[in-house]
Amino acid sequence: MTSPPRERPIRILVADDEPAARDKLLRLLRGHADVEVVGTASDGKSAAQAIGQLAPDVVLLDIRMPELDGFAALDEANRDGKPAAHVVFVTAYDEYALRAFEVRALDYLLKPFDAARLDETLDRVRRQLDLESRPELRALGETLAQLKAPTAEAELEPHDGERFLERICVKSIGRVQFVRVRDIEWVEAYGNYARLHTATEHPLARDTIRRLSERLDPGMFGRIHRSAIANLTRIREMAPTVSGDYIIRMESGIRLRLSRSFRAEIVRRLGEL
Repeated sequence: MTSPPRERPIRILVADDEPAARDKLLRLLRGHADVEVVGTASDGKSAAQAIGQLAPDVVLLDIRMPELDGFAALDEANRDGKPAAHVVFVTAYDEYALRAFEVRALDYLLKPFDAARLDETLDRVRRQLDLESRPELRALGETLAQLKAPTAEAELEPHDGERFLERICVKSIGRVQFVRVRDIEWVEAYGNYARLHTATEHPLARDTIRRLSERLDPGMFGRIHRSAIANLTRIREMAPTVSGDYIIRMESGIRLRLSRSFRAEIVRRLGEL
């Protein structure tokens, strides 16, 4: 379907690590007169950089990519507090759909898709951009943009009389979320980020696992592996493996590896609980 010309073209960035997937999107987008492809990216890091440099209206973003996944790429692009582009996730995996809409994705394109499905997505994009172009909504957006939300880095700085973190601020596109530390079951290293696993959510905090480990109460949390921290109060059992490591079963049922280098310290702390 060829779309009628717009007053200003929709500036789109295509980010996918598979050349065939990028080529398909580029070919289908050429059929829309009101679309301008401003760039492409083949990994999460370059996608984040391109979003910042090119300021597209929309990014068609794969989720599983090298360097950073799609969610981490959006967080990186949004690091300075300025809202990143609208996003449409394009992926072969359906398990990320709920999280995609939690970060206000305009759509979720499940591979393989056809031209008609992409047309539906672009119609949704047009409606959103037309809505935002209304003068009264632009004024409201400018007002809201002046309300600076705290970042994850700021939340990790010591507060008056506070020795350890009680909550972590997670900033994503369109919202600021506060995660209570006592609700965290375990923390997973994710490059320069840390994924916080609670009973209901798995938000990505903009900080390293090393720095988080220094700010979490050692009476409650302990490093069990170079890429994981566990809430010691949520451990239900431990079992040795033939390699000398231990398998920890958490309250939720998930099993985590306790490496030999951290075993003695974790056993000592568990004995003090």
